[in-house]
Amino acid sequence: MLFEITTTSFMAGLVGFSILKKSGMNDADKIQKIALNCGLTTRGGESIQLYRKKRHDWGTEYVYRIPLGLSFNDFEKKKDHFRDGLNNKGRFFNLKEVLQLDFKKNIFKQLSNLSKTGPGKEKDIELEYDGMLHVKVLNNGLPACLSFEKEMVGKCIDWEVPLGQTRFGFIHHDMESGHITLAGATRKGKTVFLKLLIASLIHNNPDNTKLTLIDLKGGLAFTRFKNAKQVETVATDLSSALIALRSVKKEMEEMKGWFDKNGCEDIKEAGFDTRHFIIVDEAAQISPNIITGKEEKEKARQCEEALSEIARIGAGLGYRLVYCSQYPTADVMNKQIKQNCDTVITYKLRDAIASRVVMDESGAEDLPVPGRAIYKTPDGTQLVQTPFITNEQIEEIIRPHIVIKARKVENDEHRKGEKGGSNTFELEEV
Repeated sequence: MLFEITTTSFMAGLVGFSILKKSGMNDADKIQKIALNCGLTTRGGESIQLYRKKRHDWGTEYVYRIPLGLSFNDFEKKKDHFRDGLNNKGRFFNLKEVLQLDFKKNIFKQLSNLSKTGPGKEKDIELEYDGMLHVKVLNNGLPACLSFEKEMVGKCIDWEVPLGQTRFGFIHHDMESGHITLAGATRKGKTVFLKLLIASLIHNNPDNTKLTLIDLKGGLAFTRFKNAKQVETVATDLSSALIALRSVKKEMEEMKGWFDKNGCEDIKEAGFDTRHFIIVDEAAQISPNIITGKEEKEKARQCEEALSEIARIGAGLGYRLVYCSQYPTADVMNKQIKQNCDTVITYKLRDAIASRVVMDESGAEDLPVPGRAIYKTPDGTQLVQTPFITNEQIEEIIRPHIVIKARKVENDEHRKGEKGGSNTFELEEV
């Protein structure tokens, strides 16, 4: 009984402590003060005025009137000042964190550890303008690691795939929005996300998904997908990649001819449900600027030419390109392909130069943990922690779609003795 009373009193004290940590100048006042100190005022001394505020699950949205003479761009330039100013008092503890403390252990040490929680727990801000200045103060931190749960796939609609946790909550990416440029150094999350993307497409649209997978690092990343009925081919070298891309290009030309004949503008107007995804896992190995040897260089040139055409006209015909690189440089990342990719997802990169090649700005070199990515679309840029999915989870998802495939033998030396060189098939055991 005495222990319960003591514990209750102590908890009440901690709650009071957490509230005290939040006392003082509120965020609305801080924002106005920062604007004044940054010189965001008119000649007459006018600055922003709070119009309204609204609480959300992710934090609080403050709406301000901007005085005549100032622009939204003036405030965007000072975004770092607002962010740092809102975090300059140290982190407060909320009630949920207090209740999760273990009162049988050293309380003060646990509070100290909470106060030292990394940048993922700091407040962040987003600025928007629609005639009024919207300052979104985001209180939610990003997890250092996010484990995959099957419910993430189950909540996807149509051609969505799970992307991960942002400060606004869990989000999905709609593959209908166009092509994707994907980058990231080794072991930073790029390949894990690719496998999650493929598994999600197979699971949610098993009858309408077609996949051409090109992995010029040996094909090991895609090996568990090669017998899925949705997979057309898994190319592991330049020769097989060129054959696969020629097949896609021919199919695309036939589709375009059908559209022209039937007066259809795009895949949605035509009423076709099937989507063909072409995933290239290492652009460096397919770039004629990198490849040496006359014959291999010509194969690379033809591969890149086919990819450029897919990127340029494929979206409207139902083709989606995911163009990836571990070592993005100006020589590797084909400009025409990159310009036709509306979405950029990039994990940690080696330096700011690589970051600018991928998304035309620095930042990817500073991403703190594996799985943390920058998600950039025409609508804006967000930080996201993508889920980590294990190979066992992938196999569980795709197992119902694995079949024994008849594999066409392409090499002439395997067809010696056949009349007319007709095709033979061999069964590949799963």
